[in-house]
Amino acid sequence: MRVKDFKDFEWVVWRLEVQDPSRLAGGDPDLDERTRKTMTELAALLGCVYDSCVDYDSYDDETPYYAWWVRLPAAEHARLDKDGLPLAIAPLRQYLTTQLPDGLKWEITLDHELTYDHAGSVAMRAAYDDLIAPFERALMPLRRAGADALDPRAKVWKWGENLLVGTFDLWLCNDPDHPHIWIVVTVGLWTEPQLFDEAPAARLGHLDFTPHHPLLFLPRPWAPATFTARITSGSFPRTGTSRTKAADAIGTAHQWTANDSDVLAERVTHDIKLLWPQLTGPERS
Repeated sequence: MRVKDFKDFEWVVWRLEVQDPSRLAGGDPDLDERTRKTMTELAALLGCVYDSCVDYDSYDDETPYYAWWVRLPAAEHARLDKDGLPLAIAPLRQYLTTQLPDGLKWEITLDHELTYDHAGSVAMRAAYDDLIAPFERALMPLRRAGADALDPRAKVWKWGENLLVGTFDLWLCNDPDHPHIWIVVTVGLWTEPQLFDEAPAARLGHLDFTPHHPLLFLPRPWAPATFTARITSGSFPRTGTSRTKAADAIGTAHQWTANDSDVLAERVTHDIKLLWPQLTGPERS
């Protein structure tokens, strides 16, 4: 069923986009960096939340576009101007026009996908607070090298009939052995697909996740579960292959399980400090 008015959603995501076929903004407009602070503050004044900006992408015909995403609470989403747009959108667009050249094509739309995504992620985070909170308390003080600027994320990846499947990820630091790669801790439930006999869980094996990847489910399984945490580094064969692309590739994986989330978080934290001792010392400038 396609939702039209989103009146039952706590937050609704709107997308403000401009297309620049003549590249009037130049080759590197740097709009993300230039507008982030003001958009964050202005959105907050309007009772909204600024999410993100893309200033380096283009359509298939190579037309560049720049887009900003803002989350509106249900009350602001329902307050419309004469054009049918939320009243909060106009001040945001007015500011953005001061940062852009004239002659660009505007397109302002409700982002259905990100609205669903945000609602699902919030629900998943709440359903597994007993698992997620101990990891946040233990690991967030250890984050380094910009990872502390990245919010831990509960995200729905698969939307099945009567079943949502997702993950919780916490960025820890840069991988010292692989430039430009993050070390990410993923936590969830330990899953054995062949043990599920009844739908919708029986379809788990068709959702493209690797075996024993920590996963979260909505609705949450009623039976007691074993929790697991996993960190991978380097290269592994892709799904459907038995060999990595690079002949000299090395991949490592660390995985932990426990029936108690506090015990699991404590053990993972202990081992992480041994595996990456730089996380326990002062951060280098």
